This record gives sequence, C-alpha cells and structure tokens, in this order.
Amino acid sequence: MGQPDEEYYSPEEALVVFRNLSEVELDKLGRIASFIASSGGYAPPQELINEAFIRIAEGKRKWPRNIAFLSFVGGVMKSLATDGKLIPEERKLVRLKQGLTIVNSEDLMTVAANDDSADLAKKERLESAMSKLQAHFAGDGEMEMLLMGIEDGLRGKELQDAVGVDVKRLEALRTRMNRHIEKLANESWATEGRP
Repeated sequence: MGQPDEEYYSPEEALVVFRNLSEVELDKLGRIASFIASSGGYAPPQELINEAFIRIAEGKRKWPRNIAFLSFVGGVMKSLATDGKLIPEERKLVRLKQGLTIVNSEDLMTVAANDDSADLAKKERLESAMSKLQAHFAGDGEMEMLLMGIEDGLRGKELQDAVGVDVKRLEALRTRMNRHIEKLANESWATEGRP
C-alpha cells in the first residue's frame, strides 16, 4: 500500500487547482452545485461550493490522484448536500408518495398525514436499484450527473445540459446505464428463480 501522499494530492495542491479554475470550469462547478442542490440537497449551491472549499483546505476531504478535480469536488458537494450542519433546524425531510420533500416543522403533521404507504415496497425496490447504479458508477462524473438528472426528472436538452455533454455522448451514457440496469434485472430475476 502506498503512502498517503502518493494516493492523494495535498490540501495545498488541491487549493491551487481550486483557485486556478478557468471560467469554463467555474461555470461547470456552479452547474454541478446547482444540480446537486436542486436534486434533493438542502444546502444552496454557493454554500456547497464554499463548504467543499473549506473541507478540502482543512484536509478533511482528500483529493485522490486518480480522480479528476471537478468530479472530486462534485462528490464532496454531493455528500455535503444533506449534511445536517448545513440544514436549518426547523426544516425536516419527509418521505411522500411522490418522493422526498423538505417541509417546515409547522407543516410536518399535515404533509406526513397525506402520505400513502401502499407504494413503499415499490419505492424501496427503486431506491435499492438506484443505490446499486450509483455504487457501480461512483467516481464516473458523467454517469453520476446522468443518474442525478434522471432522479430529478430531467429529460432531453435539460438532461444533456445538466450532464454537460452533447446528444451523442448522452446517448452513449444512457446505453451504458441501460446495459447495467439489464444486468441488475437479470441478477435479480435469477435470485427470484425467474428465467
């Protein structure tokens, strides 16, 4: 096993890269932060970027040498998006029929009473499948953005813009994802005894 300095960039090296991002890279970082914040995160985009910068500067989040910088920062922001320290105390996460939502504490009882738990098993299967996809594609920035976009209900041009790719590349990413979904389905059916 290599020394930590061989596997990771130092916080100082990461900060140099962070401070010297081009306008295009800063724009992409902003889009990633906005996307993460809009797809279930509670913290606003600029707070995600700022907190990621702080955690990297303090050495709490280390940049692996085998991961592109923007993918690394995107992963840091994704993990921070639902960090309890960045969420105002009066806000609560509620699981509803249409997915997860955030409500103020005074609305909690009203909203929770409207939830129909009949779809819970289906939701759990979908969440399990999505977790498996996310684990399989962890570290692949484009695939992570594609999965987040799909989770957020984006399609077509909106999805293409969120991932930051052209039409042909988006189609290639979808094909990769669909192949892995098919593999997961076949594995699941095999364990259930289906042909």
